[in-house]
Amino acid sequence: MDKSYEQISIIGAGSWGNTLAFLLGQHQKVILWDHNPSRVRITNKTRRFKKPIKHKYPDNVLITSNLGDVLDSRIIISAVSLKGMAEVFGNLKLIGLRPDHILVSASKGIDSTNLKTPTEIIDSFCPENPKAVISGPNLARELIKGQPMVTEVAAKDPEIAKLVQEKILSPTLRVYINTDVKGVELCGALKNVIAIAAGCCDGLKLGESAKASLITRGLKEMGNFLKLYGCQAETLLGPAGIGDLVATCSSNLSRNYRVGFMLTEGKRLDWIIDKLGEVAEGVNTAQAVYKIAQENKIEMPIAKEIKKLLDGDITAIDAVLNLMKRPIKKAPLI
Repeated sequence: MDKSYEQISIIGAGSWGNTLAFLLGQHQKVILWDHNPSRVRITNKTRRFKKPIKHKYPDNVLITSNLGDVLDSRIIISAVSLKGMAEVFGNLKLIGLRPDHILVSASKGIDSTNLKTPTEIIDSFCPENPKAVISGPNLARELIKGQPMVTEVAAKDPEIAKLVQEKILSPTLRVYINTDVKGVELCGALKNVIAIAAGCCDGLKLGESAKASLITRGLKEMGNFLKLYGCQAETLLGPAGIGDLVATCSSNLSRNYRVGFMLTEGKRLDWIIDKLGEVAEGVNTAQAVYKIAQENKIEMPIAKEIKKLLDGDITAIDAVLNLMKRPIKKAPLI
């Protein structure tokens, strides 16, 4: 067997990259790339990581700052933020990425500048490579603790999805496959915006009925957005859709949820982001979703109010009042 099939590579040693390295390193060799050489030297001595929780890397995990090392695996998973993807994949292309390398995005969001999803950013640098995306109700801390959950791998080619599925499934992670790459990515991005709203809901102590109502209407907004791109309706009802939406809106382990919660406490957005110490992709995604909705005349009232809240134009209470005062459209006679 080709040695490139014997291990898997992960780009990015943040919370999600560490989580994937820990999970996958239980039963196979993993190459984990970190852009910071000094941090890699320290980590290789301690064999420990701090995010999302303090833990020890499995012995199977090789940590490196040499980007070329990730090319030793056929499957390369990206866990870098959207803003870092252009540099990373531009460099990968330059140093010898092969056409048979499978590039898997584990990132979530829509770039607020170019309005591209992660796989679209990757495709702009590596158009000939097969792409896949991982998304689902997967809170990093719970995954590390071995709590059972499902996730979803999407690729246009079902065989590529199956290859990735076989490499990432584990006794605690059940993996389903899908061919709706765009739908899975958009669900993963949009639910972060709704999660900010859910954090606001809990921060204001509006109750479980209010949050359930918010999630219900948020799911409707996600569906309207997916229709614009011709995505599969079933995707919205799967792990990457309602599964991830419920998990992210229900837990203070979600960075986006915590952004919304802290905004209700009167904290400034820049202070919140600094306090988190990690990227909350819903902040930039809200800007992107608003732009796309405006251009295509799609009604996204929750996303609109969250965008205004993040911009500092309104308070969380204003957002709630604005949503509740919206006129109800009359249903057609049956």
